[in-house]
Amino acid sequence: MNVYARLVYRNLRANLDRITVFFELIFPLFFIFIQGYGLGGIIPPFEVGGVTLSYPLFLAAGAVTLTVINSGTNAGTQLWFDRKNGMFEQILMGPFTRAQYILSIILATLILGLASSSLVFLIALPVLGASLSVTTSGAILVAIAIFLGTMFFGTFAIAISVALRSSETFQIVSTFAFFIFLFVSTVFYPANLAPAAIRAASLLNPLTYTTDIFRAGLFDAITPTIVLELGVLSVEAVAMFVVAVLAFRRIRV
Repeated sequence: MNVYARLVYRNLRANLDRITVFFELIFPLFFIFIQGYGLGGIIPPFEVGGVTLSYPLFLAAGAVTLTVINSGTNAGTQLWFDRKNGMFEQILMGPFTRAQYILSIILATLILGLASSSLVFLIALPVLGASLSVTTSGAILVAIAIFLGTMFFGTFAIAISVALRSSETFQIVSTFAFFIFLFVSTVFYPANLAPAAIRAASLLNPLTYTTDIFRAGLFDAITPTIVLELGVLSVEAVAMFVVAVLAFRRIRV
């Protein structure tokens, strides 16, 4: 346990750059306070699980889940920097194994994801305010959504980090991929109101399920569909974890 604690602490320190943290928090807040209110006057309220939400409320809840993408990017970036700077080899020469290294990155990513989403949620409270209707089951759904979403995007970033040959290529590909995840999801709009092609693509998107489950937990809008989405997101997160582990084992020291 001490080995994991040391590696997780080291990974947390490596990812807690003040400027990076600042911009990771500003990114979702831009959507919450500027886009939400800027478009709130022209976009009618949506019905989510039997609950009517104004667009600022709808978007604020979705924007909190953007932290899972930011945290996931950090996981892949750290792996590349460790390989580029020789830290990966040095760690394996110490009392650490490959399994301990990758699990420590995933654990650090989960901690950062939960912490950053909690902080963004607190800052977004002036928007969410009295509209919240969080029950015990809703709070559990909120935590599970952030946990599974962070796991998926963290391991996804690790998998593509292993597959690509340079840190520059990783940054370009990961940014492009995460923008696709972002805009083909229910962060900005309900999937049932989108064109058929976008709606079909969103049903394959883990960020859609993360956001839907998170909203359902916040506003007590739990439906049988949410239970199904929870199952799909769990399968996607576990599958991507397996892919990342198998890809990671191919790295040559």
